[in-house]
Amino acid sequence: MNSNKYKLLATGLGATLACSGVVSAEQTSGPFKWGADLRLRQVWIDNVGLDADSATGDRTFQRYRGRLWGSYTLGDQLEAGARLIWEGRHYQDPAHSNMPTLETWYSGGVLFDQLTVGAKQIGGTPLSVKLGRQDIVLGNGWLVLEGTPLDGSRTIYFDAARATYALESLGTTLDLIYIDQSADTGRFPQSLNGNLEDQTEQHETGVILYGRNKSLIEGTDLDGYFIYKHNRPNPTARNLRINNGLPFASGSDSGDIYAAGLRADSKLTPNWALRAETAYEWGTRNDRDLSAFGFNGRLTYSFNDSLKNQIHADFEYLSGDDPDSADDQAFDPLWGRWPQWSELMIYQWPLESRVGEATNLKRFNVGWISQVHPTTQLLVDYHALWADEQSTRTAAQMVNLSGDGDFRGHLFTAWLKSKFSQNISGHLVAEYLMPGDYYADNRQNDSFFVRAEVVLTW
Repeated sequence: MNSNKYKLLATGLGATLACSGVVSAEQTSGPFKWGADLRLRQVWIDNVGLDADSATGDRTFQRYRGRLWGSYTLGDQLEAGARLIWEGRHYQDPAHSNMPTLETWYSGGVLFDQLTVGAKQIGGTPLSVKLGRQDIVLGNGWLVLEGTPLDGSRTIYFDAARATYALESLGTTLDLIYIDQSADTGRFPQSLNGNLEDQTEQHETGVILYGRNKSLIEGTDLDGYFIYKHNRPNPTARNLRINNGLPFASGSDSGDIYAAGLRADSKLTPNWALRAETAYEWGTRNDRDLSAFGFNGRLTYSFNDSLKNQIHADFEYLSGDDPDSADDQAFDPLWGRWPQWSELMIYQWPLESRVGEATNLKRFNVGWISQVHPTTQLLVDYHALWADEQSTRTAAQMVNLSGDGDFRGHLFTAWLKSKFSQNISGHLVAEYLMPGDYYADNRQNDSFFVRAEVVLTW
């Protein structure tokens, strides 16, 4: 063990716990609001890359994330807020001898993942504005949730300006959002301990116009949106990206992507609910014309019993790139590169795209949710996965595909989520993937993901 890194990890945890004690006593003091949490995770992953012969395919590590936040309200309209975050990791697998670039003890950066000023009801109007580093989730987060996919759920922030206009008489809300996202943590507000880490592969700017209506159809949320995203490459030596203590290669995007979409979330009857979202994309990506389509939907039946049992069926379609066309048809998840339905697949997507970059997909899912205990919810799902096309992001990745099949495999997932008290929560998650004939012969070994988490909140 590297003693200096161990001391730094211990110091980070100690500082978080010390701050948490102060916060607990002051969190309701006047116009100030304070809070803190400490997230502890143990993760086991087998066969990253679906190759059992790989010396670096198995991962075992711990994650320690501490956050401290506060806000100050001036009157009823003005508010400023900040959240300070630190996360360290310790890796048991892969062995350092098999991956010399791995930092066994990774101390990570200390940075603000929220730093905002905001105003409500400006000039007596239903207009509010929020400026600065902030979390933004639109709809179910299908296309807009994750601004920092390379740090693995440590943060999800956007550097953005958001204006919201609420038309309460019409049950409608309009959002206009401008995003200016740096590829790394090198610009203000920089990491306080000087660590420079990659947060995504390219510099990104964008504009989102998002409308939500709750009055046109009873029991139904209707959303419509337009998204523009400009990608400017962030070149690094051999395309290496540095985050989480394990450098890896991942190429930048360039170009301009436009997307138009619709979303509906409806309570059809006391038992039945339907959610559906679709989007069409066009523009240019990496010097090719883009034309892509995506759909994501869920039908849910609620038994309305004492255990709150629900069953659901999902279908998701993300177009793949036709290898016989000069244009690009691969659906771009935009700011949706996060584990929406699988933690394990986040680690397998780089075989053909990038971390968390789901595309070229047909997914059928059936699942069950039940409140098995007053404190605990159980979620069980089965996913059947196909590819839309025999294609990858780069020519070098084609060796990972068989070329004669489109079945990605069977994926089984289970979550046990518990809220023990106001201050303590946690979960267990397990996933198992049985790869299909879409992958090359040496990429068809079964893979699993297991994670245990405890969160302490003040």
